Amino acid sequence: MKFPGFDPNTKLAAVYYNCGTPPHLFRIRDDVTLSGLKDELDQINRQLNHKDTRRVVGVEYRCPLSDSAGSLRFSRMKLKNDGDVRTMFSVFGQHSTRGLIELDALLVRSDEQILKSLHRTRNYKEIRALLEGSEEEEISLDDP
Repeated sequence: MKFPGFDPNTKLAAVYYNCGTPPHLFRIRDDVTLSGLKDELDQINRQLNHKDTRRVVGVEYRCPLSDSAGSLRFSRMKLKNDGDVRTMFSVFGQHSTRGLIELDALLVRSDEQILKSLHRTRNYKEIRALLEGSEEEEISLDDP
């Protein structure tokens, strides 16, 4: 039986942004690169939160581990390169016949966004010069 639009080269994945809940489900291609995965996660976040300017800077795989008693626990595997992404698919394939890949994505603001949000501080001489200016002029402590 064939399902229209289904790609057998994909796996179902759940992403948790900044360890939040609930997870967001999406399909991930088996041949994705780390850069491509981060881009996909950025797109999903922008679709969910239109005004959010944060970007994905880190991704961790919740790697399933089973002990000799057969109990399952999870370990976090930081994805640092494309080889780590391939390893994630390999480990997932060995431990899971059903289920989904669970990822944690770390979102942070870019340097430019942080700088835009900061107010410029002034030193004593600058503030004194503003206060000693002409009384007719409007005094502003905001950036010129």
